[in-house]
Amino acid sequence: MFKKLKMPSITIAKKLPVVVVSAALLVGAGVGFVSYQVSQNTVNNLTQQRLSTIASIRAETLSDLLAKMSNDLVKASSDPNVVSNATELRKTWGQADADDPTSYLQEGFIDNNPHAENERHLANTAKQFTNYDFAHSRIHPELATQAINAGYKDILLLSPDGVVVYSVFKQRDFATRIEAGSPLANILQQAEAAEAGEAVFTDFAPYPHYEDVPASFMGSKIVNDKGNFVGVLVFGVPYDTVANFIGLKKGLGETGETLLVGSDNVLRVDSAHTEENDAFVATLETEAVTKAISGEAARSIATDSHGDKIHVEAVPVEFAGVKWAMVATQEISELFQPVAEMRNMMLIVGGIMLAIAVGAGLFFTRTITVPISRLTKTMGALAKGDLNVEVHGTQGKDELGEMARAVEVFRENGIKVEQMTEAEKEASATRAAERQQMMRELQSAFGDVVDAAVDGDFSRRVEAEFPDQELNTLAEGVNRLVETVDRGISETGKVLSALADANLTVRMEGEYKGAFDQLKTDTNRVNSKLSEVIGQLRSTSRALKVATSEILAGANDLSSRTNEQAATINQTSMTMNELSKTVLENAKEASDASANAEQVRQTAEQGGEVMRQANEAMERITSSSNQISNIIGMIDDIAFQTNLLALNASVEAARAGEAGKGFAVVAVEVRRLAQSAANASSDVKKLIEQSVSEVSDGSKLVAEAATNLETMLEAARANNAIMVSIADKSKAQATSIEQITTSVAQMDDMTQRNAALVEETNAAIEQTEAQASELDAIVDVFVTDERGGEKPAPAPAPSSATQATGIKGLQQKVVTAAKSYLSRGNAAVKQEETVVEEEDDWKEF
Repeated sequence: MFKKLKMPSITIAKKLPVVVVSAALLVGAGVGFVSYQVSQNTVNNLTQQRLSTIASIRAETLSDLLAKMSNDLVKASSDPNVVSNATELRKTWGQADADDPTSYLQEGFIDNNPHAENERHLANTAKQFTNYDFAHSRIHPELATQAINAGYKDILLLSPDGVVVYSVFKQRDFATRIEAGSPLANILQQAEAAEAGEAVFTDFAPYPHYEDVPASFMGSKIVNDKGNFVGVLVFGVPYDTVANFIGLKKGLGETGETLLVGSDNVLRVDSAHTEENDAFVATLETEAVTKAISGEAARSIATDSHGDKIHVEAVPVEFAGVKWAMVATQEISELFQPVAEMRNMMLIVGGIMLAIAVGAGLFFTRTITVPISRLTKTMGALAKGDLNVEVHGTQGKDELGEMARAVEVFRENGIKVEQMTEAEKEASATRAAERQQMMRELQSAFGDVVDAAVDGDFSRRVEAEFPDQELNTLAEGVNRLVETVDRGISETGKVLSALADANLTVRMEGEYKGAFDQLKTDTNRVNSKLSEVIGQLRSTSRALKVATSEILAGANDLSSRTNEQAATINQTSMTMNELSKTVLENAKEASDASANAEQVRQTAEQGGEVMRQANEAMERITSSSNQISNIIGMIDDIAFQTNLLALNASVEAARAGEAGKGFAVVAVEVRRLAQSAANASSDVKKLIEQSVSEVSDGSKLVAEAATNLETMLEAARANNAIMVSIADKSKAQATSIEQITTSVAQMDDMTQRNAALVEETNAAIEQTEAQASELDAIVDVFVTDERGGEKPAPAPAPSSATQATGIKGLQQKVVTAAKSYLSRGNAAVKQEETVVEEEDDWKEF
C-alpha cells in the first residue's frame, strides 16, 4: 500500500559532502535570520523610545516657556504703574492730534526716531512735548527692560475700544486701531471675556505688520482699583526662538527632525529637508498626529515629500485652549542602517565561516570517502579476477587501514588459489562459492550500515557472523569505523547543542585520531575562544552598568540640588520684586516730600522778604520819630524863647506903667501860651521818645525775627537739598534694585533651563542604564567557566523548547550593531559637554 521512499543512487563520496555542506548552510541561514530579526526588533524599540523622549522633552520645554510668559504677563498686568498709565495713554493718544493721532505718533516715534529700526525702544519720548510723551516716559523704561531681558517679540497695550496705545519696539501696528479678525482683535475679545489674572492666547499665524512673519500673542486683562476694565497687556511670543529650538538636530541623525503641527495639520515651523519654507504651507497628516492633537501620544509610519518612509513619534502640546502635536521623525533607512551594516557584516563573516566549514567538511569527508572509493575499486577489480591490482592504505592505523589489510588478504588468497591443483581448485571453488556467498552477505550488511550512515543513522552495525575470521575482522573494522564516526558526530552535536543553549562549558572529551582529532581540537578551540570573548564582554557590560549607576546617582543628586537652587532663586526674585516696589514707593514719597520742602522754602523766602520790608518800615518809622523829636525840641526851644521874650515884655511893660498894662496882659497871655506849648511839646516829646523806644524795641524784635526766619530759610534750603538728594538716591536705588531683580530673574531662567537640561540628561542616563542592563541580560544568557564558581549544568538533549531557548543565545551576534546604535540613540548624554552651546540657544528665552 505504501511505497518506501528510496534515496537516489548516489555514491557515498558524493552523499557525505552534500550532507555536510547542507547542514552548514542550514545552520548559518538559521542563525543569520534569527539574529537579523532580533536586531531589527531591538532597533525598532530603541527608536521609539529615543524619538518619543526627544518629542516629549521639547513639548515640555515649549509648555514651560509659555507658562513662564503667562506668569510674567499676569504679574505685569497687575503692576500699579501699568494700571495707572493704561487709561492715561489712551486719553493722551486722542489728545496728541485730534485729526490723525496715528500718523502724528508714528511720525514722532518711528519716522523721526533717531535710533535704528531695531533700536527704536531706546527712545523714551518722541520730543513732541505732548501729554502722551510724559505718560509714555513713565511706563516705557520698565516694559522695555522686561521685553529685552526676556526676549519677547514685543509688549503692547490695547485700549478697551481697540487702539494699540503702546508698543515697546514700535512696529507699524503702534498707535493704530485694531483690524477686525486680526490676532490682536482676537486677544482683545478673549481678554475682555476672561477673568483678571487669566492669560489668553492665539496660535502662531502670519502677521501683516511683521511682513507676514509668523507671530503669536498672549494677553491679560488690566483692571483698575474700582474693578473697571481699562485695557489689555499683550506679550509677543518669540517665534524665532521657538522655531530654532524645535529645529535642533541633536540626537536625530542626518534625516531626523522635530516639527510643531497645528490642529489643522499645517506645520508651524519650517522643515530642514526641503528648500522652500514649509511653515504654514505644508501639511503632515498621519494617524499619530491626529491622535496627538486629540491628546494621546502615538506613533506611525508615513511618507515624506521625497517619497521616503519615515518613523513618526507625536506627543500632545496644549496651552490656553490651543492644541499642537510635537512630532519627531526620522527616515526608516537611517534608523535601520546599523541593522543593514550588521546584516552585511554577518553575510561576510557567515560566508567566510561557511567557506571554512565547507572546506573542513569536504576535507573531513574526503579522508573517509577517498579511501572507501579506492577500496571499492580494488574490491571490484579483485571480484573480476584481477589479482595484480595494488591495495592502497594498508599502512593506516584506523578502521580503513584494517579494511585495506583485509582486502590485501583477499588478494593474496586469490593468488594462492590460482596456484592450487585442480582438486584444490574444485575445493577452492566450493570455498570460493561459500566465501562469495559470505561476501554477498557481508556486502549486504555493509551496504545497510553505510546507507544508514549516509542517512545520518550511525546506530546500525554489521551483525553477521562468518566462519571466516578475516571476514569477521573486516565486519568488526566497519563497525569500529561507524562507531568512531557516530561517537565523533555525537560529541560534536553535543557541543553544538550546548552552544545553541548558550552553554560554552561543554567540550569534546573522546580519544580520536587523524581528522576526528583535528575536528575535536578545532571544536574545543571555538568554544574556548567564545568563552573568552563572552567573559570579556560580561566584564565590560557589568563595568558599564556600575559606571552608569554611579552617573545616574550623581545626576539625580545634581537634579535635586538644581531644583532646590531654582526654588531659592525664585523666592529671592519674588522678594526682590516686593523690595523694588517698596523702594519705588519710598522714592515717590521722597519726591513728594522734596516738593513739599521746596514749597516750604519758597513760603519761608516770601516771609523773609516780608520781614525785611517790615524791618525797613520800622527803620523808616524810627527815622521819622527821630525827626519829629528834633522838631519837638525846636518847638520847645521856640516856646522857651517865646516865654523868655514874654517875660522880658512883661518887665518892660511894668516899667512903662499904665501905658504898658495892655502890653503886659498880652505878654502874660503869650507867656502862658508859650508855657502851654512848652508843656505840650514836653508831653509830645515824652510820647515820641516812648514811641521811638517802642519802635526801636519792635525793630529789634523784627530784626531778630528776620534773623530767625533767615536761619529757618537756610535750614529749609538745606532740608530741601537733603530731600532732593534722598529722592535722587532713592531713584538710583530703585534702578539698582530693578537691575538686581532683572539679574535674579535671568538667574531664575538660567537655573530653570539648567534644571530642564539636568532632567533631560537624567532621562538619557536612565535610558543608557536600562540598555546596559539589557545588554548585561543578553550576555548572561551564556554559560562559561567564569560564573563565580558555579558548575555549569550539562547540556540537555535538543528539543523544541531548548531550541527556542538556544535561539535567544544567538543575540550575542547583534551586540556590536546594538552598541553602535545605542551610541547614536543616546547622543543626548553628550549634551553635558555642550552646555555653552545650549545656553546660547536658550538665552533668548
